[in-house]
Amino acid sequence: MLKVGYGSSAGQKSSVEASERLLATGTSMVSHAMSAFGIWRIGVPARWRKSLKTVYEAYSKLSHDELILFLKVRNLPTPGTDSELASRLAQHDVHTYHFPTTSSEPQPPSGSSDEDNHKARPCRQMRTPDLPVEILVHIIDYLNDWPLSRALGLPTSLQVPMDWSNACPTDLAMLTGSIPVIRAADPATNPPSKLGAAAAVRFEHVHVLEFFLTQHRCLFLSIFKDDLIPITASKHGRTAVLAWWKHGFEQHPDLVHPPKPGSIAEAVDGASRNGKIASLDWWISSGLPFEYTEAALEQASAKNRIAVLDWWKRQHSQNGLTLKIGRVMEMASNAGHVGVLEWWASSQLEYPLDRHILQRASTLGKIQVLDWWLGSGLQLSFDQEALIGATRHNRSEVLEWWDKSGLPVQYRMCDIEEALEEAMGGGDKARDWWKKKGVDFKADDKEWMKLQTLN
Repeated sequence: MLKVGYGSSAGQKSSVEASERLLATGTSMVSHAMSAFGIWRIGVPARWRKSLKTVYEAYSKLSHDELILFLKVRNLPTPGTDSELASRLAQHDVHTYHFPTTSSEPQPPSGSSDEDNHKARPCRQMRTPDLPVEILVHIIDYLNDWPLSRALGLPTSLQVPMDWSNACPTDLAMLTGSIPVIRAADPATNPPSKLGAAAAVRFEHVHVLEFFLTQHRCLFLSIFKDDLIPITASKHGRTAVLAWWKHGFEQHPDLVHPPKPGSIAEAVDGASRNGKIASLDWWISSGLPFEYTEAALEQASAKNRIAVLDWWKRQHSQNGLTLKIGRVMEMASNAGHVGVLEWWASSQLEYPLDRHILQRASTLGKIQVLDWWLGSGLQLSFDQEALIGATRHNRSEVLEWWDKSGLPVQYRMCDIEEALEEAMGGGDKARDWWKKKGVDFKADDKEWMKLQTLN
């Protein structure tokens, strides 16, 4: 049978996905549970751990250049310390190749083929969790990640998401990563959709990709078209899938298609937006053209990905990568990420400043952002639209901020009255604020049209 790359178990990677998203919530209870119990070990059965340790110790004896060589052969990322490189190799190999364990290792049932046993290896039964099921269920329900619960084979109280409510049996089977389960769903009769295809990539079911490529080639070309593999894999940090895909189109371009124009940029932008530095490392060292758009840094700024911004700056300073810096300050301001604003201000990189930033921050009610800009020492640009927007969105706290800021912002009573008439929720808070400020909405026409300074 044709092999176009490397197989991999998805359990551990699925758990890493959960780990990363939990950390992003900043919830100390969940983070502590993960640290104490080691959720990332889901998917590494007890009988594999000895092999993992042995392989890691073997790779630890290699020199740095030897580690880099083995990583490049496997199309794996090469950045990191020697210990990290050895761990990366060991994790890859223990999920890719069959290592002997103990004499008590369960044997496959008679009559099953080596191919079936190899492909079924990463199935649900192999993902025995170290955490009690009740804790895992609580964590995944907190994440509101129904596909992850199905991929791990855990019960859940979550409702089936809209996009999965009409999923076919093969789509659901692809979540499990089990080839026998997928075969039982009969893909020929129940062809999967892009939903199942994206799930297979997200959970790094490389063996599922190989199964469809070799056993259902027409389906493979149908559901994995439009560069779904590299774009989705980058978004979720699935470097083993990226390595499989690259090996496939380099060796068998008639079966696995090379990327279309713009797809690499979309993949890199997605990795940057989602904070997947492993994907960025893979792309920069892949030997493929490294393409991206201004959205990479804009979305990283909007998503508070300071580690990603550090990565881009490092590539610029150490490797001469040209940075495409777009509306990064605007995106960070709109999202309320003061830390990102500070990062850019101290980065010594050139970035554009939008003259409407304070207006949008006022409209969105971002008091912390307004405070940051006021104390930043940067040139501020504002006009009466800041007060009009705050009034229209019934943000009395923002009006109060402008009043105390000492900034010479101006307004016309006619504009304020018009904003109050259009105000969200009736505008009662904003109207009361203006009345306490002493504004007389029954003034004569001359006063009505007069341009006044708030403070």
